[in-house]
Amino acid sequence: MSMVVLVNGGSASAAEIVAGALQDHRRALILGTQTFGKGSVQTILPLGDNSALRLTTARYYTPRGRSIQATGITPTSSWATRWRR
Repeated sequence: MSMVVLVNGGSASAAEIVAGALQDHRRALILGTQTFGKGSVQTILPLGDNSALRLTTARYYTPRGRSIQATGITPTSSWATRWRR
């Protein structure tokens, strides 16, 4: 393995998709802390009476079918664990 991807709680959306895909295919070591967990696409539909409907229109999954929504990507190795040693 010759690639390291650094992630933290600020890593979200596309960054999580890439990190998850690299992790699933064992192409990179994912190092850091749990990612944010933004794994959905929402569309806002105005209703005309000064209100709107927020509709989830897609969910993001890693190649192995792991949902990113609300759970994020767990690093292969925790930076916090390594730092305390």
